[in-house]
Amino acid sequence: MKKVIYIAFNYNHDTGIASKRLRGVSKYLPSFGWQPIVIVPRTSNDTVKIDNVRVIETDYQDMISKFMPKSNNTGRKREVSGRDQTNKFVSKSLSLAGEIFAYPDSMKYWKKPAVEAASEIIENEKIDAILSTSSPITSHIIAHDLKEKYGIPWVADLRDLWNLNPYINHNVIRRYFEKRLEMKTFKNVDALTTTTELAKTTLKGIHPTKRIECVVSGFDPQDFERTNQTENSEKLTLMYAGSLYSGKRDPSILFDAIGQLIGENKIDSDKIVVDFYGDETNLAELSQKYNIKDNVNIHGRITQSEVLQHQMNSDILLLISWMNESEKMFIPGKVYDCIGCKKPILSIGYKEGSLKDLIDKTNIGYHVSNVDECKKAIYDYYTKYNKNELKYSGNEFAQDYSLKNTAKNFSKILEEVI
Repeated sequence: MKKVIYIAFNYNHDTGIASKRLRGVSKYLPSFGWQPIVIVPRTSNDTVKIDNVRVIETDYQDMISKFMPKSNNTGRKREVSGRDQTNKFVSKSLSLAGEIFAYPDSMKYWKKPAVEAASEIIENEKIDAILSTSSPITSHIIAHDLKEKYGIPWVADLRDLWNLNPYINHNVIRRYFEKRLEMKTFKNVDALTTTTELAKTTLKGIHPTKRIECVVSGFDPQDFERTNQTENSEKLTLMYAGSLYSGKRDPSILFDAIGQLIGENKIDSDKIVVDFYGDETNLAELSQKYNIKDNVNIHGRITQSEVLQHQMNSDILLLISWMNESEKMFIPGKVYDCIGCKKPILSIGYKEGSLKDLIDKTNIGYHVSNVDECKKAIYDYYTKYNKNELKYSGNEFAQDYSLKNTAKNFSKILEEVI
C-alpha cells in the first residue's frame, strides 16, 4: 500500500464541517490503496482513531498563548497593583499584535514541529506523496517545505481559496505579501484541488499553468448506518442546525413565507413548526415580527450525532446561506448530511451558483431566493405532507456525494502525480 503524508490541522476537531472532509478522506483512502499518515497539532481535542490511519500529534502553541505572559499565581490572594495593571495592558497589547501579525495565519508556529515530525517519517519510511489541506494556510507552507526538501509529489487541497476568498479582506500591503506568498508556495505543487467547479475556475485565474481539480465533499455513509428515524412528526417539521453568523444567514424569507401562508389560510398554523439547533441570533425577535412565534422552536447547541438524529426525525431540512453573490462559489457542508439523511431539502440563498446547481442536479429539493419562491416550496411540501406523500426524491446523482467518492477522487490524483 502506498503511503501519503496528510497535513491536516483541523483533523481532530469534533465540531465543524471541515473536519468531516479531513477524516472522511483519511478513512477511505486505504480502500483505494493509500495509507494516510496524518500530521496534526496536539490540542485539547481527543485524537480521532480510525482503522488503517496513523495520526502523529506534534507540539503546538497558538499565537496568542505564545505571546501571553505565563501566570505566576500560586493560589494566594493577590492585590491588584500598578504592576498588575501594566502586565494586563502588555498582555492585551501582545494579544492584539498577535492578531495583526498573524501572517499568513495564527497557526504559523505549528510549522516547525510539523516539518520536523513529517521529516522524521519521510527519512525512515518510503513516502509516496504529500497531501495538505487548508485552512490554515500554514498546512500548505509545511507541505511546500517538505516538497522542496525531499522532492515528494504534493497535492494541495484548498477547501477555501487563499487570496481569492471573497470573505477575507486585507489592506493593500497585506494583500501584496499574501499573493506573493501564495505564488511562491504553490510554485512547486503538482496539483491543486478545491471543492466546486466555480472555485476551480476562479483559482485557474491566478494559477493558469497549474493542474487544478474539483474534488467535492460528501457525507460519510457510515454515519447513517447507525442512524435511523425513531419517531414520526405530528406537524410538518422543518429543521435548521448550525450557525447563523450574526444574522448573515438570515431566516427572514422563511419566516415571512410561513407567516403569509398562515395569514392566507393556505396552511394550518397548528400543523407546521421550525426547529433551530445552534446559535439563537435574533430568532425570537424575527419570529415575533412575522407573527409565527409559536411555530418556531429555538434549541441550544447539540452534538453532531444528535444533529443527525434530529434530522432523521424531521420532515424538511433547511439550508440558509448568505444572500450574497460571493456565495455562488460555495457549497455548505451541511447539504451533504442532508443527502445522507435522504430527507427533502429547502435551501434559501443567492439565486444562482454551486449550491443551486447541486440541488437541481440531484433533485433533492428546492433552492429559493425570495419570499414567493419560498411560499411555493413550503406549500408544495405541506400539501404532500397532508396527503402522506412527502418523500425524498433524490436521483442517482445524489449518492455520488459521499466521502468515499471524495477519497476515491483524491486517490486518482495522487496516483497520477507520483
